[in-house]
Amino acid sequence: MHNFINYVKKHIKKPAILLLTSGVVITQTIGMISQAGAVQLSTQTSSQGVVTVTTGAAGTFADDFNPFSPNAEDPSHGMIYEPLFFFDTADAGKISPWLGTSYAWSNHGKTITFELRHGVEWTDKKPFTSADVVFTFDLIKNNKALNQYGLPLGKISAEGPYKVVVNFTKSSYADLNYIAGLTYILPQHIWQSIKNPQTFQDTKPVGTGAYEVSSVSGDVMTLTANPNYYMAGMPKVKTYRFESFNGNTSSDLAIESGQLDWAGSYIPNIGKNYLSKNPKFSISDIPLSIAYLVPNMAKGITTNYKIREAISEAINRPFVSKTVYNGYANQTNPESVLLPNFKEILNPALKNDKFTYSVQKAKSILESAGYKMGSNGYFEKNGQTLTVTCKVVSGYTDYVQDLDIIASEEKSAGINFVVQGVSYAEFTSDQDTGNFQLLIDNFGYTPSPYVFFNNLLNGNDIPPIGKIDTAGDFGRYNNPTIDSLLSRIEAAPSVAQQKSSFYQIESTFAKTLPLIPIFDQQDEQEFNGAAVTGEPTLSNPYAASAVYISPDLGWVAMHLVPVAK
Repeated sequence: MHNFINYVKKHIKKPAILLLTSGVVITQTIGMISQAGAVQLSTQTSSQGVVTVTTGAAGTFADDFNPFSPNAEDPSHGMIYEPLFFFDTADAGKISPWLGTSYAWSNHGKTITFELRHGVEWTDKKPFTSADVVFTFDLIKNNKALNQYGLPLGKISAEGPYKVVVNFTKSSYADLNYIAGLTYILPQHIWQSIKNPQTFQDTKPVGTGAYEVSSVSGDVMTLTANPNYYMAGMPKVKTYRFESFNGNTSSDLAIESGQLDWAGSYIPNIGKNYLSKNPKFSISDIPLSIAYLVPNMAKGITTNYKIREAISEAINRPFVSKTVYNGYANQTNPESVLLPNFKEILNPALKNDKFTYSVQKAKSILESAGYKMGSNGYFEKNGQTLTVTCKVVSGYTDYVQDLDIIASEEKSAGINFVVQGVSYAEFTSDQDTGNFQLLIDNFGYTPSPYVFFNNLLNGNDIPPIGKIDTAGDFGRYNNPTIDSLLSRIEAAPSVAQQKSSFYQIESTFAKTLPLIPIFDQQDEQEFNGAAVTGEPTLSNPYAASAVYISPDLGWVAMHLVPVAK
């Protein structure tokens, strides 16, 4: 798979897991949740070995580990700074203790109480206490720019050194993962003196995590095991060496030659080019996202549903999958429900709904929109050829191949589909500011269907074109009805109470195509079994193995087992 999702975590609006329960007071204790994270990969207690990793074509490393920064290096979230609990992106519903040991909801979802782990130290040997947790939440509460998930925070207080009570201004059941799983706790004794926490370049981070920054230089970043880490027997790998590449071609060569031990690149003919070269190589392939053509819904011709419908109808999705991914990119559905992850909320009446492929139908749709076929083989209207430009990171060779095929198919339907390859930096900037007609991207990477749709479709607080969007609705889709349905889901503490709202969202999505689903994105991660074992698998999905997903990166990094050489 391509690698540009290594920045997705920075743009997730509300990547939460929904607490699916109808109780008024909800308690989660260490005994109840420990099974979710009890991944026993080894009995060794000392760290050893070096594992080389790539997070993709992200340019040179920025030497910034500020978890609030859009430029923060991936290890910032999970390897260095840690949340209170781990929510397994690969297996919805599994929650494991991290800095916290238990939590309890009360006051109809307006209050949550955390019990914290004892005996934890920051890497500068200062003790971790409830004061650090209170400080972190107060920092977010008092700085709107830091409250990227829009948490309705009220009073936060400590009850002794190991208990924290967080109050909210409204029921916040659905915010559990934002609160406990994606809020990275900071050391009060250091951050209280930082004047601008949003722009602070944290080059020497002091965290509670299993790893410390050793060096950052150009294309190489090295992290070394925290010798005083509080989880028994963790971490197992002593050193992680991160390397950056300028695209799939160079990273693939490094993977296939054994230079890399953990990667997430798209490799053509992966069986022949990767697995057959070394029987110890392995693939961890856990579905996590859907690939889309993202239309600009605020300006231009892509705001016209018939244009989007015609583009979708002209795509031969099975052919794209077979040609580029050897048929392994599963076909998604018009309702945009990631399966099997979210099967529980898919309307049973739509479970067999599929995309159709018809060039003739695409032409008929355009004709009904007032377009006429021109002498150049493309549809025209008001003297203008129907041209749509789609942006893609030029180094992501699988997406480039996908779009080349789609461009040919769109041409058959009379649409001049132009593929524009750009640099990673330009793509990110254009995506964030809405400077595109179409772009190819993928979304998901959450155990919550609420968050999945909230990221894609919630139009609240989306900035206008030209302003930076750090939320996720990059196409600027704005539908008050969808926003209202999302709010209902957020306030409902059980799946049964949520389903009718999900069904309405699914139906609206299929009928209006605010994004154009292409296929379930391949998310295979490559592991060199000669260097490391213990990676997540479909049979043991203890975390998302994708190296660009946080905080799963930190959870996997501490559990991987180095192979003695």
